[in-house]
Amino acid sequence: MFLHSKAARVTSKTHNQTQTVTFIYNISSFIDMNENAKQNLRLLKALGEETRYKIVEVLLNGETCACEIPSLIKRTQPNTSMQLAKLKEMGILKSRREGKKIIYSIQDQRVAGIFKTLDKPEKQNIK
Repeated sequence: MFLHSKAARVTSKTHNQTQTVTFIYNISSFIDMNENAKQNLRLLKALGEETRYKIVEVLLNGETCACEIPSLIKRTQPNTSMQLAKLKEMGILKSRREGKKIIYSIQDQRVAGIFKTLDKPEKQNIK
């Protein structure tokens, strides 16, 4: 199955002759990712957006009403609402209704581990 294919054209000149060769390669053959790796990548991409990152950071401290989050992360209500919906759609957050309020919390517990790792004060050397 092709995840993504690209075409490339290579032109070479030898002995006053120009030869053009077109080839197609399958990027997935260079990067063979299992389903777990794909899920991890989706999670990291989701956290790579600043508003979503800030939302998750707030929710790591506990359940929070959707009405409180915009002021806590210094974003507009429409932008916050859109990002909350995306995080919920991705399975990172969950919500419940409490009267007129919608209360959000972390659903994907890998998020806590990621933030814990990022907050470690010591520097780790990667060799």
